[in-house]
Amino acid sequence: MVDEVDVLVAGGGPAGIAAAVSAARAGCRTLLVERYNHLGGLWTGGLVLPLLSTHGVDRHQNQVQVIQGIGQEVWERLKEIDMSIYEVNPVIDPEAAKYVLEVMLKEAGVQVYYHSWVANVLVEQETIRAMILETKSGRVAVLPKMVVDCTGDGDVLSLAGEPFRQMNYDIGLVHRLGNVDRVNREAPGYREMDLGGETPIPSVNWVNMTGTGHEDGLDFKKLSELQRNYRIRVWEQVKKIREVPGHEEIFLLDTASQLGVRMSRILDGMYSLSLKDSMTYKRFDDCIGISGAWISVLYDGTSVKWDKRPLWQIPYSSLVPRNTRNLLVAGRCFSFHEELFQDARVIGTCLITGHGAGAAAAVSVRKGTSVRDTDVPAIRKLLLEQHAYLG
Repeated sequence: MVDEVDVLVAGGGPAGIAAAVSAARAGCRTLLVERYNHLGGLWTGGLVLPLLSTHGVDRHQNQVQVIQGIGQEVWERLKEIDMSIYEVNPVIDPEAAKYVLEVMLKEAGVQVYYHSWVANVLVEQETIRAMILETKSGRVAVLPKMVVDCTGDGDVLSLAGEPFRQMNYDIGLVHRLGNVDRVNREAPGYREMDLGGETPIPSVNWVNMTGTGHEDGLDFKKLSELQRNYRIRVWEQVKKIREVPGHEEIFLLDTASQLGVRMSRILDGMYSLSLKDSMTYKRFDDCIGISGAWISVLYDGTSVKWDKRPLWQIPYSSLVPRNTRNLLVAGRCFSFHEELFQDARVIGTCLITGHGAGAAAAVSVRKGTSVRDTDVPAIRKLLLEQHAYLG
């Protein structure tokens, strides 16, 4: 055993960051476990740079900023150092975000174990007694009072024996291009090429990749195959761009250090949010946050554009597993219907669910209750104190 903590957060992506900061600021001894060498998950290491979705439409058809609390604090800190562009669904710089997130965790007093992978859990009487981590120092155990699964793939909930659904979807590999401001549009033979989208650094663009469809994000052999194929594809694609007149100075700046797995496990929790919930302003007494939309959808036979879609509430019960007494789930693996996955999986929703889970974990530790029996009004009170938006 290497540590005993109040709250252990598995995964240092947007959900994990918000959960850890919230719990630590509420007075909990908090440990964040991250398998890579950086914070931010796919937002930074995956180069998925847009902060979606910052806004939604209220009942009066007004655009409302729903990303508040810890998520807004991250955004504001990035704006202060000129590393965020756009006022709706901003695009950020990944290295700046890694720095900002590191500072926020340090300020909050969160302990971070990098290069550590959740290998197993010890469950007794429906309670996680120990988290087993695989490290370069060998296998070690941490004893937590509360656990928040922010792994994205639902690794902890699966190891704990919680029911889940698996959704296969597109897996890609994002990259960045340099010298995009040096394209010579006056060059003989010039033609426009797809150079991706702009970032806070004028000479750098980010280029998304849809990738092959409906892949299993939990199959390590498939992930290995895709990693090789995509890296070769990206290099050869950039080579073709450089061969087009006017683009000779373009270069491949970097490829994402994390493969772009968009979906895998989804918790079958106490409540599963539906697309209908998100389109009908459904209200929940246990609302712990509100998210927005970034993609147009077909709903009830009508195409609804992203900027006309309602803001939608996220209930605490969608973070709560059916069995384990001291486990909460946040990020893209919390409980929702597959038809809502495009909005449930993005960075903004991860920040919101993470913030809610971190606050709930802190309240449960403080009151000595299980996640199902905890004081929901106290959770909402703490979230409001931490400037979350609850409508």
